[in-house]
Amino acid sequence: MRAVRQTEAQSTQTLTASNTKFLTEFAKDDMGVSFYRQPAAVEMSVREFEEITCDRLKLLHAFDRQCGYDTHLMQIPEMKGKLVKDLMETKLVLDRPTPSTVSSYEEEKALFCRRDVTGHFALRLAFCKTVEARQWFSKQEQRLFVLRFDALGAAAQEALLKTAGVRCRKTVFDSSKESQAKLKMLQESTPGAKIWGDNKLDFDKVFYEMPFFEAHPALVAGRKVVIDAGIAYVPSSQMKLILIGKFRSHLEASLDAALQGNQNVLADPRVGGFLRLIQDHGLQLLVAPKNTADDVGEKLSIQNFDELLVRSFPPCMRSAVEHQREQKKRLKHQGKLQLRPFLKECGFIFEESMRWWKTELCRDKEVDAVSFEKNYAYDIEHTYGKKGNFQGQNAFGCAKIIGFPIGAGVQVHGCPFRQMEMPQLKQQLHRWRVPEPSMMAIEKFVNNGKHFQLACIEYFKATHPGHEGDGVGNSPGDFFKESCRCHEKKAGGKGSPTKATDNSKLADSPAANASRGA
Repeated sequence: MRAVRQTEAQSTQTLTASNTKFLTEFAKDDMGVSFYRQPAAVEMSVREFEEITCDRLKLLHAFDRQCGYDTHLMQIPEMKGKLVKDLMETKLVLDRPTPSTVSSYEEEKALFCRRDVTGHFALRLAFCKTVEARQWFSKQEQRLFVLRFDALGAAAQEALLKTAGVRCRKTVFDSSKESQAKLKMLQESTPGAKIWGDNKLDFDKVFYEMPFFEAHPALVAGRKVVIDAGIAYVPSSQMKLILIGKFRSHLEASLDAALQGNQNVLADPRVGGFLRLIQDHGLQLLVAPKNTADDVGEKLSIQNFDELLVRSFPPCMRSAVEHQREQKKRLKHQGKLQLRPFLKECGFIFEESMRWWKTELCRDKEVDAVSFEKNYAYDIEHTYGKKGNFQGQNAFGCAKIIGFPIGAGVQVHGCPFRQMEMPQLKQQLHRWRVPEPSMMAIEKFVNNGKHFQLACIEYFKATHPGHEGDGVGNSPGDFFKESCRCHEKKAGGKGSPTKATDNSKLADSPAANASRGA
């Protein structure tokens, strides 16, 4: 028995020693958090390059959707729960090593850094062209950086501060009365030192000293630091803002450098076309499409058209139809071009399309049955693959519709959240009975970052109470189908709807995935 106890004691001592060694070795590990000073010196296929880039773009859009436009950087760690799924799916998160996983940690970290750095530099090239793209990219990258920095331990955070060149030193407080009095003074002099946890108030016990001009302006303005004799005393919980200022400055300079070599990269036949695609459409949302293989939804028909127009049409299509009816004037070319394949995708068969378009266009006094057959029937036949190249016309995605040139006069094509002036848009939303809080949210999305797809998702949520807008945002067809599924679910599956047509399949390549609808 004594021998067994001695063996157990020895095993416990060995395990404790191993854990102590492990904690010592990895206490300052940065877990791949990077300032992206150098690109990854690795070889990879074009296919893998595209996949890595698209994954990072999806993650940045996830930050944009979940955080909105006004989430403060200090609040980003609170959003982690909403972003865990996206981080895991894009493989852009690295788990903290444990004694049982330490043997494979270095290899996992190398693979993580390879994906992380490659995706960042690729998007840096794609988003360096315009001020709007730069601001969006910088904002999301800062959010990702803060989330990762917050996950580091205290020793690792301090090591990263030194690596980043932040001029600071830790304030040492000993057990003397004078030292403890100074600590108490610092804690009580700034709200930045207050820490709330489990509904209890605590105080930060670690402060850093730095020249006051190195402190983030927001910290000084918000009285989150104590300044004494030209020295700023910053609570450790606020140091991330100092670091993020360094990160932002470095990123902005890097985007300037990327712009200088942008043309050479875009001329590369291997990746130039893909990066140009991201450059043109990267600001549009990359919403994962619903798997509609087993979904049952309503088909659009002549009989239910007026009901579904109000209930399930996206704003871009609803406004086009209503404008054509109210003005009794036919849509211009771009308007008809975006509406015809949408109606087909939503369920209109060829005969129904011919009948509907003939009725609608003949409301215009300049169009009669003869001119309809002569000037408009061919376009409908072409949409259904009965004329021209016999392949039919696929419906446009949101990226393409948002990119339509802004119309004038009776032209109502494109995305109304982009095309309309705000007073006109709010008047339209009021007619559609959108609640005031949702209208305010839509206005903020449009005015603060031109997030037209997010505005459309907000419209969907306002007109479908209880729905989170999942599966909406890639194309008008997705909007219609998700609306039908929502109403079918609320109706408890009553009736016998037929299966909705789905013409919005994704291509296999990541480049096509990134440009869905383009």
